[in-house]
Amino acid sequence: AVNKSMVEGQIYGGVAMGMGYGVMENFIQESGKAKTINFDEYYIPTALDMPKMKSIIVENEDKFGPFGAKSIGEPALEIAAPAIANAIYNATGKRIYNLPANLEEILLGRKLRRDVERGSVSCKIEV
Repeated sequence: AVNKSMVEGQIYGGVAMGMGYGVMENFIQESGKAKTINFDEYYIPTALDMPKMKSIIVENEDKFGPFGAKSIGEPALEIAAPAIANAIYNATGKRIYNLPANLEEILLGRKLRRDVERGSVSCKIEV
């Protein structure tokens, strides 16, 4: 890493953003107009919400990146919400199909069903 502290900061920031997307940030709009208009209703993770993390940096240079560097914040962001969804499934046996995940959907089973159509096959999945 060009700067280990900066790389770790990117990883922690990416995980925080992914965690927010997975369990907190609920932007609501109707007919193209924002219904969530302030941070009283739109929650984002704070430092107190973050789990303890340990990053493992694998040194592997990219011949096209500056000084052999690669991106790191985006990969950490992209895996957080799916990891949360899979953790919920492993803990409860219920799949979630909408983010952010919330207790109402998980515990009460609301919005946990969807119709699936792929090609000529149609089925209804209920949890």
